Amino acid sequence: KQWYQRRVRGNRVVMFFSIPTCSEVTDEDGSVYTTYQIHLNGAVHSAVRYSQLHKLNEQIQKRFDASGLAEFPPKKIFALSAHEKEERKAMLEVYLQTVGQQPEIAKSNLFVDFLIQSQKEFNKLNDDESVKITINQADGKQVSVDISGADYTPEILRYTAATLGIDTKHHAFFALYLMKQDTSNSKRKNIVRRLQDMECPYLTLKTLDDSHSIEIRKSYWDRKYDEVLMQHAVSLHMLYIESIRNLEDRWIKPTSDTLKTLKQLKTAGLKEQFIKVVKADSMYGYTQLCSGTVDYPVQGTEQQVTIYGGAEKLKLVFKDGKTIALPVRRIKCWTLFTEKKDVLSIHFLVMKDVLQWINIATTATNVILVSMALQSILDELVLISKGEQLELTKVEATESYLPISNKERKQKQERKARVPSFSSLQNQENELFMEGLNDDDL
Repeated sequence: KQWYQRRVRGNRVVMFFSIPTCSEVTDEDGSVYTTYQIHLNGAVHSAVRYSQLHKLNEQIQKRFDASGLAEFPPKKIFALSAHEKEERKAMLEVYLQTVGQQPEIAKSNLFVDFLIQSQKEFNKLNDDESVKITINQADGKQVSVDISGADYTPEILRYTAATLGIDTKHHAFFALYLMKQDTSNSKRKNIVRRLQDMECPYLTLKTLDDSHSIEIRKSYWDRKYDEVLMQHAVSLHMLYIESIRNLEDRWIKPTSDTLKTLKQLKTAGLKEQFIKVVKADSMYGYTQLCSGTVDYPVQGTEQQVTIYGGAEKLKLVFKDGKTIALPVRRIKCWTLFTEKKDVLSIHFLVMKDVLQWINIATTATNVILVSMALQSILDELVLISKGEQLELTKVEATESYLPISNKERKQKQERKARVPSFSSLQNQENELFMEGLNDDDL
């Protein structure tokens, strides 16, 4: 099946939904009902009843322009047959996928609160339950943070950054990542994905095995932001230990002379000079995403490749050391598939007026990781083009299922009238495609 339709470029919320299974559950009073297991960004998130999703849809229809959403499966008077249950599951999956593609809805307190509440209910967590969560740093050191189990990602990031002594103005330059122990190297951990604003990290870890952990790393791609962080001692240290980690993991492969200089600077404790030297490497600032096969540059062939994400580009590093850069400004769109194998297909401008599909085959988890990275790189480019600054998302709980009043609806319509329409935003996003490129670049 095709998981997700072609994704349009631009400032979007990165949510990939699937409902792989549904189960029959017997209530305490003996009544039987069906729950649908929701996977968010490739991981188990929650299990909800049809009635919960139906209530959510009613509120979305009242509060938003829902014309771009897929059809919500209707209520049935009689018990569903096995075929009808599968049909409803498929329709709910497509419906959630389209919700995740609508920024106004996906970013709303209504939808975010639904996701947080459903994750809490799935894990049977009380709001006032106090717990400790361990956050790793790039050098392997850990910080233990006292939280409520229901705290979501932005809150825990703020607590962690404050505990480490990171300047408040720099909190937005960091993020929390879900990591997994490398099976072939006990000292190495691979990025699974960046934790999203609408999830509770403590609950996410509860659904996974002990090979998973959470790590604080920088959140941005453009190395120019380093200059901001290097002005503060703790932020500088965070950059420093992450650079060392990337050297150890061989994401950065400096020459022997450069490596000798870096060792001397490390011994002397000259962190700022260390970063300035390592930044000269062409792979500095790139994050290793995954390995897989690609049918590019020669179509019809499959070559082993390691994929890196960085400012404005994806880089394909082949086994023979050859590197090909894919500027994201030349990516028109991309599509996620899971059929015979998991594939991310990128519609890429290979030369003037010539678009070609580049197919990256890897695992389902990695397909989502690369797609999230692509979206994040594009979002940062849009942010920079508008002259805006990185900010931490403020997600506030809301009384999601209270009907909206006529006054609130009128206020919302007035606000919406002052916001560019989707079509005008789409034009702005399309301007990013090929922006700053000339014939020589093609």
